[in-house]
Amino acid sequence: MVSTQVSRDVIDLAKPFGPVFWGIIFNLIFFGMSICQALSYFRSATKDRALVKFTALAMIIFDTASSILVISVTWTDLVVDFGGMAQFLGTNNQIGAECVMSGIIAFLAQMYFVSQIYHVKTPGTLGNVILGSIMTLSFIGFVFGMACASVMLLNQLTPHYNVHFELVFGGAKGANAICDIIATVAMCYYLTEAKTGIASTSNLLDALARIFMNRGAAVMLLQIFTFIMFFAFENPQYWLAPHLLLTKMYVNTFFAILNSREFLREKHLGTHVASSSFTNSSSNGSTQVEKHSRNLDTSFTSRPIAFAPNPLTATITQEVTVKGDYESEHEMV
Repeated sequence: MVSTQVSRDVIDLAKPFGPVFWGIIFNLIFFGMSICQALSYFRSATKDRALVKFTALAMIIFDTASSILVISVTWTDLVVDFGGMAQFLGTNNQIGAECVMSGIIAFLAQMYFVSQIYHVKTPGTLGNVILGSIMTLSFIGFVFGMACASVMLLNQLTPHYNVHFELVFGGAKGANAICDIIATVAMCYYLTEAKTGIASTSNLLDALARIFMNRGAAVMLLQIFTFIMFFAFENPQYWLAPHLLLTKMYVNTFFAILNSREFLREKHLGTHVASSSFTNSSSNGSTQVEKHSRNLDTSFTSRPIAFAPNPLTATITQEVTVKGDYESEHEMV
């Protein structure tokens, strides 16, 4: 009996497709979390400004487009080009298009961060310089991100392709990482400085500072990790795994901040805030107290007591100013 041994070439997809595979797995897991958080937000976002709602809608639309492009990578590499290895020799065009989505999402998240810092920063030159530096770095990261996507969509046999790619990729990740660092430190500093000595308010500010710190640390570390993996390992492309997760990190932390506001207010300040108006009547010498309950908004400030022309009538005037994400409302008590 003669035994024959058939030899065949085995295609090893671990190195060329492994980083993309794990990136796709975590990308889809976090995409499901993004959908759940977005649904939770839009079901309760009744008082948010139109700009905040539009930003949230844009974030989830671009996030969905990003996941569709990531799934198309699997379809192209493993189904359309099944049995070949040429598709793994360079960066997939869908990855380049996904970089466009990633750059837009990062820019929107950072601009929302800028708006939050604007509402809590102290007046002065230093605050304006910090805010301007964050906006500048965010814009630089966005421009380099779009340039990175453009380079990835070019023919990779173009002269100096790798040099151009490394330049724009490093510029995008570096600028975004520095932007996230400065924004996180500034937000935590301003929230700490805003403490008034009231226990409930201080606890609320501490909770907000922790949320922004965790958000900034998560995004910043992932940006730096992607940067290191890109320049440390040229082949295989390990940087694709954290890069495909970075977009979801921005979206999830964005909606996590939005969805945590109501819980934090109820936990630390209660559901309602009461204000009173006192009117002295000269006819009967009695004092009437009218109590009004209002839903607690993001923040409120009170104007000094204003006295009416009649010296026997004094009215406490309170102005409730809603800042940040909510529609502006002014109520005179």
